[in-house]
Amino acid sequence: MTIDSALLGLIAPLLPEIEQRTDATAAELGIALAADAIPIVLLALPIGRAVDRVGSRWLLIGGILLIAAGSAVIAVTSSLEVLVAGRVLQGIGSSMSWISALTIVSDLAPPDKRGESIGVAFAAIGVGSIAGPTLGGVAADVISYAAPFLIVCALSVAVAAVGFVVLPRERRAEPSETPALRAIARSAGSRKGAIATSMTLGAALVLGTLELVVPLDLDARLGLSAAAIGVLFGGSIAVDSAIAPIGGRWGDRRGRRWPAVLGFATLGASALALAALGGVGGAAAGMALFGAGLSLAFAAAVPWLDEAFGELERGLGYGVLNLLYASGYALGPVVGGVLLSVGSADLAYYLTAAALAAGTVALLRATASMTTAPSS
Repeated sequence: MTIDSALLGLIAPLLPEIEQRTDATAAELGIALAADAIPIVLLALPIGRAVDRVGSRWLLIGGILLIAAGSAVIAVTSSLEVLVAGRVLQGIGSSMSWISALTIVSDLAPPDKRGESIGVAFAAIGVGSIAGPTLGGVAADVISYAAPFLIVCALSVAVAAVGFVVLPRERRAEPSETPALRAIARSAGSRKGAIATSMTLGAALVLGTLELVVPLDLDARLGLSAAAIGVLFGGSIAVDSAIAPIGGRWGDRRGRRWPAVLGFATLGASALALAALGGVGGAAAGMALFGAGLSLAFAAAVPWLDEAFGELERGLGYGVLNLLYASGYALGPVVGGVLLSVGSADLAYYLTAAALAAGTVALLRATASMTTAPSS
C-alpha cells in the first residue's frame, strides 16, 4: 500500500522532464497522469470479486509485479504513448494489490483489532504519499530520470518475492453465489453500508476539492512557494498517518460512531480555518485539522464497509471502496475548479464547511441507535 500511494506523487516532480522527453502538450500530460486511474475505475469491482473467489495472495503478487513492469516501461521510454501504457499497467497492478492488501489485513486481523489494523494500513498510505514526491524529485536530480521508476520496480519485485514466501496459502470459504451487483446493493444498502459508502465518497470528494483549491489559494493569498505548500501538505499527511491507527483502535473499543462524527466535524473545521485564519500559521493549523479529520472519517468508514460486506464478500467490499475513493477524488478537482471560476477560494471553503456540517448532523442521526460495542 505504501508503494501504491507513492506512485500517485512520484511522477509529479518529473513532469517538466517528461514534457521535454516526449514533446507532450499540457493536455497530453494530463492524459498521462490520469491513465492509471482509468483501470482502477473500470476494474475495481471485478478485481474485488476475483479476490473473493480465488483469494488475495496471487492477485497481490500479480498486482505488485504489474506495478514493477509499468515502472520499468516508463523508465526506459521517451514515447508518450508507451508512457501512457506503462501508467495503465501501474493502474491495473495498483488496483489488484490495493484491494488484495486490505483484504489480507482484514482476514488476518483479530476481530477486536480490525479497525486498528486497517488504520495501520492507511498509515502506510500516508508514508507513501510523503515519500513518493520526495523519491521522484531527489532520485531524478541526484541519479537520473529513470532512477525513481527503477527503484519502484526493484522494491515491487522484492515485495512480490517476500509475499510469495510469507503470505499464507489461503483456503477461502465457499464463495458467495450472489451476483455482484445484487450483493453490492444488499450490503451497501444496509445501514452500516450506506453510512460507509456515503462517508467514503464524501471524504474523497472533499480531499480532491481541497487539493486543488488550497495550493492555488496559498499561492495567490500568501505567495507561498511550491516547496512551502508541499511542506504544509506533508504535515497534513503526517497527522493523518499518526492518527489512523489511534482512530481505528478507538472504533474497535468504543464503537465507530464518534470517530465518524468527529472526523466529519473536524474536516468542516479545517475548511473554516483555511478561510478564516490568516498567515502561514493559520494555513498549517487548517491543514493539520484536515489530516486529522480525514483520518478519523476513514477509520470509521472502512471498517463499517468491511462489516457490511462480511467475510465471503470482503474483496468485493474493498473493490467498492476503491471505486468510491477514486470517483470522489477524481470529481473533487472539477468541483473545486468550478467554485474557483464562479467565486473564490473562500466560497469553496465555506460551502465545503456547510456540506460537512450537514453531513455531521446526518451522521449523528443515522448512528443514534447504534451501540458502543466494538462492531458498531
